[in-house]
Amino acid sequence: MFRDLPTLWKIKRYRFLLTARAISNIGNGMSPVALAFGVLGLPGSTPASLSLVTTAQMVPIVVFLLIGGVVADRFGRAQVVGTTDIIGSIAVGVSAILFLSGHATVPLLCVIAVIIGILNALWWPAFAGLLPEIVPPELISPALSIQGLSANLGFTIGASIGGAIVSIFGAGWAILLDAASFMIAGLLVLQLKNAATSSATDEHRESMLAQLKEGWKEFSSRRWLVTLVISFAFINMCFEGFIGVLAPVQMKEQLGGAKDMGLMLFAFGLGSISGVLVSLKFRPKFPLRVAMMSMPVVGLFVLAVAIPLPLWIIAIVAVGAGISFDLFFVLWMTTFQTQIPQEALSRVSSYDAFGSMLFAPIGLLVAGPLAQWIGARDALFIAGSIVLLASFGSLLVRDIRDIESVVNRPEITKDSPSTTLA
Repeated sequence: MFRDLPTLWKIKRYRFLLTARAISNIGNGMSPVALAFGVLGLPGSTPASLSLVTTAQMVPIVVFLLIGGVVADRFGRAQVVGTTDIIGSIAVGVSAILFLSGHATVPLLCVIAVIIGILNALWWPAFAGLLPEIVPPELISPALSIQGLSANLGFTIGASIGGAIVSIFGAGWAILLDAASFMIAGLLVLQLKNAATSSATDEHRESMLAQLKEGWKEFSSRRWLVTLVISFAFINMCFEGFIGVLAPVQMKEQLGGAKDMGLMLFAFGLGSISGVLVSLKFRPKFPLRVAMMSMPVVGLFVLAVAIPLPLWIIAIVAVGAGISFDLFFVLWMTTFQTQIPQEALSRVSSYDAFGSMLFAPIGLLVAGPLAQWIGARDALFIAGSIVLLASFGSLLVRDIRDIESVVNRPEITKDSPSTTLA
């Protein structure tokens, strides 16, 4: 990766995209702690209140993801990414002001969460298809790795200070910094707006329904893609409930609150950075097999918080989970972006994201009431067990085990396409 950095750095649009994601992820590192403990600190708030706010954001993400893929392919990916970042920064800024002024309520936060969720649904498919417009095919893998490293570094920095800001100054200030990070990122990405899809003109001639049908055909014809989407529907259901609701509740009741939550996310961020570094040297012949063999560590992470183990042990397991997630991400995105036609990337990505996040609102919605009913500890045990089953279950499908990497095969790499708002 690092030997390709000078070449990639000469690409102005890539520099802008890299900087934008690093800055916005500083805010992303703060937001889980700030939102969770901000909501839990409201008068009369319960774990179920936090579930309502997080679910309000997740539901529109799932509902509008398919439309997001078509919007990105029709109107330009850079325009969509930059615009949604900027509008999202305003919405997040309003929630920050509500907390700072003492006027934050669960219903108001839910309304803002719905707006942010819609923006997320438009943002992700556009972002997933943006990189191939900026870098040549042979640089896709190092570009992904450098981008992942930069984003994870930003997240780790944000997480390291997020818990402290919430503990000392309150959730509102951390959320305000999150809003500022998205505004800066959006303005940077809008500089890429003249990078357009090669088929932009043709896209306008097709109906939205026709584009959705084409995206579904590309998606459903690949068993490896469908299998992983089903697996991650369950993994994301549990992990979203874990990060968004169950972990903050467990930290507040059994450990050291926002500060310990921030330290745990900091460790997770360090693992994410390490995962990208591992992916630089590790180019397995069967990428998806290796990717899914690493995912059970995420289940162990959830179980470690469930017990709960001492914070330093949780931090070690969090590092392992971060490595697993980002090793998976690089292997998955490299496979995805070299197996799917470039002109259909955003549409297929929207089906991927839609299916992967389909059950996430359920995880968030039931996490709070379940924590009140059976306790956060038992709810976490259930979530961790499901993650383990979904991870191992995907490996029973032969296509997952046997699909081979193409990025190291010159005759394919030459002609193949290159390539959490959160």
